[in-house]
Amino acid sequence: MSKRLGAFASLFVIAAVYLVLVGVKWNWNIPQNHIAGIIGLLAIFFSSTAIMMSGSKATAESRAQRFILGTAIQMILVLFFVLIVKYVWKDSFKEFVWYFMSFFVIMLFIQAVWMLLKVRKT
Repeated sequence: MSKRLGAFASLFVIAAVYLVLVGVKWNWNIPQNHIAGIIGLLAIFFSSTAIMMSGSKATAESRAQRFILGTAIQMILVLFFVLIVKYVWKDSFKEFVWYFMSFFVIMLFIQAVWMLLKVRKT
């Protein structure tokens, strides 16, 4: 399995686990904002992972720069996404943010570990 495929597959696995946990909590009547959150975070993490994994012969320094750039883009997009959700789903925003941010932190941690392992191998 290639490194890039493994990175994207790990994002899908985390999203699937999150979807199952949310589905079990709501007896599989998952609110729309949680489905939008899963899709939104996957899109955000796919775009930033693509930035972080770009380039064929990257040095450790350039990988670190890509990680910082990708993380900065993630933070901006997540804040923008949460603002949109607050505007669209005002009534269930507080509960959504707890789940969404926990999902975000877990995915960010996994992505950071993945990048760290990739840098150490080179």
